[in-house]
Amino acid sequence: MKKISIKGPIVSNDSARLYRYFGWDAASPAMLAEGLEAANGEDVIIEINSPGGICIYGYEMYTAIMNYEGKVTVHVITAMSAATLLVCAADEALISDTGIFMIHNTRSYAEGDYRDMQMEADALREFNAGIINAYVRKTKKSREEIQALMDKNSYMSPQTAIEHGFVDGYIFGDPNVTEGGHKVEPTSIVATGIPIIPEDKAKNLMQLIINADKSSTVETGTMLLNGQKNSALAVSDKMEEGGKDSMTLSEFLEKNPEVQAEIDAIKAESRAEGQKEERTRIQSLDAIAGTVASDMLHDAKYGENPIDGPALAYRAMVNGDKMAAAYMTQAKADSDESGVGDVGIGIPDAGQEQTDESDEMSSYINRKKGGN
Repeated sequence: MKKISIKGPIVSNDSARLYRYFGWDAASPAMLAEGLEAANGEDVIIEINSPGGICIYGYEMYTAIMNYEGKVTVHVITAMSAATLLVCAADEALISDTGIFMIHNTRSYAEGDYRDMQMEADALREFNAGIINAYVRKTKKSREEIQALMDKNSYMSPQTAIEHGFVDGYIFGDPNVTEGGHKVEPTSIVATGIPIIPEDKAKNLMQLIINADKSSTVETGTMLLNGQKNSALAVSDKMEEGGKDSMTLSEFLEKNPEVQAEIDAIKAESRAEGQKEERTRIQSLDAIAGTVASDMLHDAKYGENPIDGPALAYRAMVNGDKMAAAYMTQAKADSDESGVGDVGIGIPDAGQEQTDESDEMSSYINRKKGGN
């Protein structure tokens, strides 16, 4: 069975060339279309590990999968934002034991007066309507239920995604069931978003590279990218064979500082976005700090598998039920061992059989007071 890999952000066909130029993962409508065309109507598996991306290209990929004649099975490693549309278009969706599925409202940036802001808000609601169509078709949930999940930026563990109907099952079988039938509670996980290069920046950077690439071709012949002949750009096909010198990527960037400057700006923007996401994660944990154990909070913040506030709240709830059950079991054992259940039963200190606890207690108090 043919496998198609969807890895990295979902971007336009032009921007995908830029990502490949630098050896970065990216997915585009053209790449998916090529894979489906090569499959020629046979059953295919689409493996998805994507943080999402630009929704209109997700729409195009959703439609391509829906139109495909053969059976499409998706294997979800990570599917977030626009990538979830591809999951919902498939005939069958299976998820890895360690998978994550996330949906949210469409987002954009706008500027202008109050009318521009209102028009942008209206547009986003219309974009949401299309996404909700796909989610409703897959899950059979109401539009109101789907909108509520999108409003919360819902991160879903494999079990949660299955329970909501976005995913049909596990790739390797349900890991929560042992031979004895005992279910293990799921562990929530947080996926860190990968910054996506804005389309305008991608096009500007691409043009800078093409211009610099053409110049380098004239002066130095064939340019090498990571030690290999660069075939990512159309201009590379026009490079002279057997040029005088070769140029590595670092040498190319050193020779073309304007390209390096643009890359540095994008990296700085990505770091700023990552820092913002981390602050948001820590703030969500601080918001519930008074309701969870300090060791759990510390592990959520700085442990090997950091999670956010909602995930920690769920984990604390699950562990709280377990701790309550353990406490009751231990309390009963302590009670049985102490003999507290025998108080007021058996031989009173007067040497007679006790028939009423209140009578015994009254006699004890009277004796202490000096009465009969």
